[in-house]
Amino acid sequence: MRAGATSRPHLLASLATSALATLALTLSGCRGCDAAPRELPASAATASAEVPPPEAPRAQELIQLADELPGCDVEHRGLLFDWSALNLPGRMTWGGSPTEAKPHPFEDQPRSAFLQAPLHSGVLAVEHAGSTWARISERQIKITFVLPEASPVFVSMRVIGLASRVATISLDDFVLGTVRLQRDQIRIASTNTTTLPLDRGLHTVTVRFSGRSVDKQAFADVDWIRVGTPDELPSAYGAPTRRDLIAAGAALGGVPHRSISLRAPGAVRCPVRPARTTRLRASVGMLGPGEGDADIRVIEDGKEPILLHQLHVTGTDKATWTEVDIPLDPFAGRVVSLELRAVRSTRGGRILFGDAALIGPPEPPPTVPRARAVVVVALNGVERQDLPPWSGRADPRLPTLSELGSTAATFDRHRAPSTITASVIGSLLTGVPPQAHALVDLGSRLSERMTTLNAVARDSSIRTAMFTGVPMSFGAFGFGSAWGTFFEHPPASGDAATTPIDRATAWVTDVARENKSVRLFAFIHARGGHPPWQVSAKELGALKPVDYAGPIEPRRAGQVMARVRASRRRNKALGPNDHDRIRDLSAIALGEQDRAVGALIGALKSAGLWDETLFIVTGDVSSGPSSEALFGDAVDLAEAPLTLPLYVHFPDDLYGGRRVGAPTEVVDIFSTAFSALGLGAMPGRRVYGRDLTSVASGLEGVGRDPQVAVLGERYSSRWGDLVLYGRFGSAPFLCDLSLDPTCAFNRRDMMPLAAMMLFRKTLAFDTSARASAPQREPATVDADTSAQLSVWGAP
Repeated sequence: MRAGATSRPHLLASLATSALATLALTLSGCRGCDAAPRELPASAATASAEVPPPEAPRAQELIQLADELPGCDVEHRGLLFDWSALNLPGRMTWGGSPTEAKPHPFEDQPRSAFLQAPLHSGVLAVEHAGSTWARISERQIKITFVLPEASPVFVSMRVIGLASRVATISLDDFVLGTVRLQRDQIRIASTNTTTLPLDRGLHTVTVRFSGRSVDKQAFADVDWIRVGTPDELPSAYGAPTRRDLIAAGAALGGVPHRSISLRAPGAVRCPVRPARTTRLRASVGMLGPGEGDADIRVIEDGKEPILLHQLHVTGTDKATWTEVDIPLDPFAGRVVSLELRAVRSTRGGRILFGDAALIGPPEPPPTVPRARAVVVVALNGVERQDLPPWSGRADPRLPTLSELGSTAATFDRHRAPSTITASVIGSLLTGVPPQAHALVDLGSRLSERMTTLNAVARDSSIRTAMFTGVPMSFGAFGFGSAWGTFFEHPPASGDAATTPIDRATAWVTDVARENKSVRLFAFIHARGGHPPWQVSAKELGALKPVDYAGPIEPRRAGQVMARVRASRRRNKALGPNDHDRIRDLSAIALGEQDRAVGALIGALKSAGLWDETLFIVTGDVSSGPSSEALFGDAVDLAEAPLTLPLYVHFPDDLYGGRRVGAPTEVVDIFSTAFSALGLGAMPGRRVYGRDLTSVASGLEGVGRDPQVAVLGERYSSRWGDLVLYGRFGSAPFLCDLSLDPTCAFNRRDMMPLAAMMLFRKTLAFDTSARASAPQREPATVDADTSAQLSVWGAP
């Protein structure tokens, strides 16, 4: 099995400091205690005593490892699964958590608010003696885990029997033994140790409770489950639950740190994806008498662990911190596990990793310049591989996009949050993922409870307008609210397909003429290459083959392709000539849209706004004329339809011509536009997106969390070159795009650490986003909208 631990020196130091206060200040104390004073720069030594020298630049603190513990593996004489509210999600055999589940407390929130909250199907949070346990009402529970090294193992659990008096424990369908439970009494029940070593890699522990539940009584309450490894240590086992792991204000030499506190032998392994500027910073020390040894390692699937740092620490009342600062650039862009390990310590002592954090460069990344105008164009039905610069060739049919490809910043890893068109547009305008705005299916609408970019801009005296030629963003789906101007262009109207862009051009011209100091926000949802197509007889006659007699014709192509997508014999429904005809007609239509976008840019320049404009061109669902999608909506969560183009012209031509390889998402467009318009903060609301200016600068310091896309109960999470997709409750499929661009081979069992890390992050993101979502609202589709959807070829 491959271990996947990311090394982050800065994080390690932070975590070590907190561990000292673990026993006394477990859930209280400071979360933001000041770090130890840094040394002044050398130049400060000659500064005048009357003029304080400038402080050394402070590195960006990007991730505190103590905050990441719910998604980390905890090891102490084997793997421990603490069944508290925070640590359960993601451990239950690829299962999800219920949508009604509430967010769970960390350190400074009252635990009582979360008791009796559902943690998982058939699992509730309850309290015993101040600790959170899991109440099990399902007859069978399963935990999937990764064993880092081959070893004989046994399974034990701290449990209270309720309706059940006996539990059978199995490992990978092999029965390890049967344990007895005591009714209403706490007991540590254990199996015998396996005769042969268990192979490293993915495994599943199954606990099946016997007995009969009367009046829906739960079977048992479980505090923790341990997959133990035999050792000769004389001391009784003490589970390092989360309350033990965090020392909120541990102090050595009078310097406090919020620390991760570990008893030897023990470790914490957390998933990370460093950037080239990421460093791990931590303060490491020992609490208690004696001495000990600590390691910091990186573990990755298929490779031997890499030791980054090894140090010896001593305790007693004169103990001090040892500072650790480790560059992680050798692992830039890779998904790895960072391991903080207590190798050895005197009995009763603890190794502390204080304020362990991943940090970036000292200078903060730049933010988007203030803009007088923000204009966003989303093209429907375009495939990025057909557009410059991604096509790798100049395209005379697309002069505007060719120009933007060379003069604007282009982003090579831009990804959609869904393959539902309305869902993508909802995320662009609200800045939250589909799970949070509840546009999760084709029949839902955007709730008026959701705060949109246009609503905030309008309330800030900014002129706003939306122009759409795509039925899925019509008023019937909730997109017509809070605009100064809202225009729908029905695809069956017979007017030019460029009408929404043309109307936007006229609006910009008129608004700028009325007020020379005006600020404006315009969003155009354009048809792109989607049918129905408007093609002249001359253009149609020039297409090959000359004698084409297939079903694809400009006006009804959308309906034809809808029938093909619905057919189980879609591969036989259209032939090569049909696909060539679709591609050619789409290219003609997109060329017209390109010229209209060029006229829009010309209007901004004529109005004197271009140098102060944030101008963005992107897509919604990349479902163009490919054989797999055929301009579909809600198609499978493959990488092709999720991959979008993104061109950004920043004010003052910032980063003009730069190609950016960092991952970006649709919510980043919201955040960038929000900042460019100077709209300030939105109190009480989680910020999902990042400023694209900061991303383009390359100074962010740490690779962002996975890019999560959803479609109903299905998910597709991309982290670097790794993609995990599946359905909650079923084993997922893991793809490594660097080795297998077509995702033909499932690498889940070959890369178990990566699969488990990615799944836990996906589940945590999904649960958190759904917690604040409004109730789903059905779309109000009248007869006219229904007719337009039919012409469009909507499912």
